[in-house]
Amino acid sequence: MQPYRIAVCEDEAPIREQLSGLCCSILSEWGVEGAVTCFASADDLREALEPGPDAFDLFLLDIRMEGTSGLDLARWLYRQGVRERVIFVTGAAEYAVEGYRTHPLHYLLKPVERPALAEALWLGWERHRPRTVLFRQDGRDVALPTEEILYLEGRNHGVEIHLAGETQSFPISLAEAEALLPAGFFSRCHKSFLVNLAAVEDIGGGELLLRGGERLPVSRAFYRSFQSDLVRYVNRSGGR
Repeated sequence: MQPYRIAVCEDEAPIREQLSGLCCSILSEWGVEGAVTCFASADDLREALEPGPDAFDLFLLDIRMEGTSGLDLARWLYRQGVRERVIFVTGAAEYAVEGYRTHPLHYLLKPVERPALAEALWLGWERHRPRTVLFRQDGRDVALPTEEILYLEGRNHGVEIHLAGETQSFPISLAEAEALLPAGFFSRCHKSFLVNLAAVEDIGGGELLLRGGERLPVSRAFYRSFQSDLVRYVNRSGGR
C-alpha cells in the first residue's frame, strides 16, 4: 500500500509541529506507513491541491485561521466530493457547528491530546484501508474481502487463506501476504499463522478461539506482541 497521506494545516507553528509529530508517532505505533505534510495557511494547502483533493487521504484543518480559514477550505473540498476526510481542529466548541455541512470526519479541541487524535486518525484509517486485497493465483488476480479473512497459514512454501466457508491457496510466503494486508488489523500469533484481530473471540491457554469455533496455537515467541496488538485493536475499535 502507498503511504497514508495526511495534510496538517495550522497557522500556529507550535501546534502545527505538535500535530505533525503526534500523527507520525501514532501511525508508527500502528505499523502504518504515513506521510505527513504541514501547511502554515489554507492558501498554501489549496495550491498543493491543484491536481485534485486526492493528493491527501486525510486533512487536519484549523477551523479558524487568518485569511482563508480551514472552514473555507473544507467547503471547497466538499464541492470536490470529499466526505469524511476532514478533521477540524478548533479552540472553541461553538465553531464546530459551522463545519457540520461539510461532512467532517471528526472535531478536535485544542489543546489536542494524543488519545483524542489517535481516535480520530483511526476513524480515518478504517475508512481508507482497502476492503479487498489482491492475491496472484495461476496468472490472475483474486480479490478477497479483508473482513472475511479469518486467518492465514504458511504451509508448503505457500500460504492458505482461510475465509468463512472456504480456503484458498497462493504461491507466496506468509511474510509477503502480510505485507499486502492493511496494518493494524492482522497480527502473528505463531510463526505459521497470521490472524484477523476482528475474528478473535478469546485468548488463553496457549491458543486462540476464533468466531466460528476454530482454535489456533499461540506460541511463546509471539504471545506478548499478539496480546498487545489485540488490546490496541479492541481499544481503537471499541470492541467491534
